[in-house]
Amino acid sequence: MAAWDPGADPLGLVRGLSGIAAPAGHEDRLTALVSEHLSARGLDPVVDRLGQVAVTINGRGDGPRTLVTAHLDELGLVVRGLDADGWLRVHRLGGMPERVLPGARLVVHTRDGDLPAVVGIKSHHLTPAEEKYVARPATDLYLDAGSGELGVRVGDPVTYAPEFDELAGGRFAGKSLDDRTGVAALLRYVDRLLESPPRQTVHVGFTTQEEFHVRGALALVARFSPDVVVNVDVAPATDTPDLAGAGAVRLGGGPTLSRLSFHGRGTLGGLIPHPGLVRAVEQAAASIGQTPQYDAMVGIITDAAFVPMASAEGIAAVGVGIPVRYTHSPVETAQLSDLLDTTELLVALTDRIRDEDLARGSAQLRNGGAA
Repeated sequence: MAAWDPGADPLGLVRGLSGIAAPAGHEDRLTALVSEHLSARGLDPVVDRLGQVAVTINGRGDGPRTLVTAHLDELGLVVRGLDADGWLRVHRLGGMPERVLPGARLVVHTRDGDLPAVVGIKSHHLTPAEEKYVARPATDLYLDAGSGELGVRVGDPVTYAPEFDELAGGRFAGKSLDDRTGVAALLRYVDRLLESPPRQTVHVGFTTQEEFHVRGALALVARFSPDVVVNVDVAPATDTPDLAGAGAVRLGGGPTLSRLSFHGRGTLGGLIPHPGLVRAVEQAAASIGQTPQYDAMVGIITDAAFVPMASAEGIAAVGVGIPVRYTHSPVETAQLSDLLDTTELLVALTDRIRDEDLARGSAQLRNGGAA
């Protein structure tokens, strides 16, 4: 953990976080390391039964109880069966895209240790023409982990093999940048709050199982009863040729302010941010010379999706995003300056929240009903 220096080596921090396996529901390795890291900062982290880590940084005065979150877990697969010849059959654990799986390098996490594996792919020379452009569902695929006694059990989780590449222009690629970039930004944020205590008490939470059911944050809400929740996650970048016109989020453009996130499938969960917090993010960004990127996306869901309704009074929530290309693939790509700027925005926003009127129907919100 001594190698994790959020201030001096933020890229090394992200590299270290990315390389740790923490599939949804099995986050213990990262839970332990983050907890140890925070303890080394002189804090007293709380670890709940879900593996979530939270610390409280006492403020210099009164103000809205604030919770800032990012998720520890990553998506993956789970073993659902073992064929007689040793092939492993799987289910998806979260939104791992089947179209990137054939030929992928993976790791099966067993009670006896980590087991390298590859996803089988039909030999190109023997693939019929009608199959060459077809993405098969995960349940049709098989994992090849070698032969012999493997020690694999049904239910064992599987993740992408850890790889990390530094690209030109301050960019980098690796697995699970969703949401290890957010975790890195929050660890740096904690250090900044320790250097200069906030005016109000701030709780910082590292959640689990976001990629599975996006409800881990609700346990932290129950613990801390916040008035405000700021969720930090990735924002899918749309600056690649295949996404032209799909949005306005680009690498190097700084953190995003989410105006709408909606899953649109299954849970039907999402977040329309509190208009007072939209204004607070904008004003905080302006105070440090930033201009937030805006995103409004369908197909996206985060830990903040169910937070606003999690108390009798309602909770004001907003999402801040770090632009990432190729989300949920083993080569998620981000830019270091966006991560650094996110920490700066969080610090400025923490101070701005203290002065924000969060009452609905307030005079500031009556003109057209929008922030």
